[in-house]
Amino acid sequence: MNFNRATMNFNFAQTRPLIPVINLRPALPTALSLVLVLLLNACVSQSPMPAHHEAPPLPQAPSIQSDWNNYQQILGSIEFWQVQGKLGIRTSSDSGSAYLNWEQQPKEFAIHLSGPLGQGSVWIRGDQSQVSLERAGEDTLYAATPELLMLNAMGWWLPVSDLYYWVKGIPAPNKPVDNLTHNSDGTLLSLQQNHWQLSYPRYQQLNGWHLPSKVIARYQAPGQDSDIKLTFIIKDWQLNNTSSDDASPDKASSDKASTSDTTLSGSP
Repeated sequence: MNFNRATMNFNFAQTRPLIPVINLRPALPTALSLVLVLLLNACVSQSPMPAHHEAPPLPQAPSIQSDWNNYQQILGSIEFWQVQGKLGIRTSSDSGSAYLNWEQQPKEFAIHLSGPLGQGSVWIRGDQSQVSLERAGEDTLYAATPELLMLNAMGWWLPVSDLYYWVKGIPAPNKPVDNLTHNSDGTLLSLQQNHWQLSYPRYQQLNGWHLPSKVIARYQAPGQDSDIKLTFIIKDWQLNNTSSDDASPDKASSDKASTSDTTLSGSP
């Protein structure tokens, strides 16, 4: 999948985490349906991405078992990275999925969501002053942060800044951690932070770095029956322009890869 970057300069590492505070309102099912319709039925042109900045050499990974604090600090500080795969969204009344391409540079990021065979397109792009959301046939929306952008566009609050760290298999820094557990090899098995419960059934390795192949994030609003579940199936990781294409899978739990990973709609 070609990932066309836009002019988004938003340094997650230097700002507060964006994703972990979801406000589940009655408009959520309608908003989710709107997103899926846009993804599956709309078409939008994609402008070429700016040239990539030269990434520094990939740092050596500390021992994840014996030096966890240093490991997560260095991994969290890596500012050139990219993930490709699928994103599944499920609520108590609706579900859907989209292809995901998230590319990050020190002062730029672009998240591209698309439907099957490239149909439809939603872009979330930003810089240090604003973030934009582009949808086919719709005016481009702008906000100061990705959270506010999602709140204004969809009526619900999604923690994009925390996902910057969670998707790497580490807690978001400078926020309390309610609970976490590790696998026997030192990788993160589960994490509870900022009202979200995350689990990491499977990993892959990239030059000594253990990177999630599957992330499940759940949120339930206090005192409400409604909840939301995000499932990331990551097929390819890049750190500092080093790809995991040739990396061998790293078994981090009893969960095994299966064909059901590519079918995210309505998954439990």
